[in-house]
Amino acid sequence: MRKDYSENPTKLETVRMEKGINRRELSRRSGVPIRTLEGWASRSRLPRDVYQLYKVAQVLGCHIEDLIEPELAEKDSDTTNE
Repeated sequence: MRKDYSENPTKLETVRMEKGINRRELSRRSGVPIRTLEGWASRSRLPRDVYQLYKVAQVLGCHIEDLIEPELAEKDSDTTNE
């Protein structure tokens, strides 16, 4: 069963949908595993590999900054520093 992330999509998902590229195609063209992209979309995983983000941004024709959500990284950082 596929999950629907359209209610509160990540920046990456928003850009991906605007470009009309599905996750499978983005994975194929960027070399980033589809499971990784799914984890980012569900916010269960944070992008930690800048090179993977760079490859995704290249495929989507944008900058890494257009794909990241600083507030999530800050929240994750706060919980790991406790």
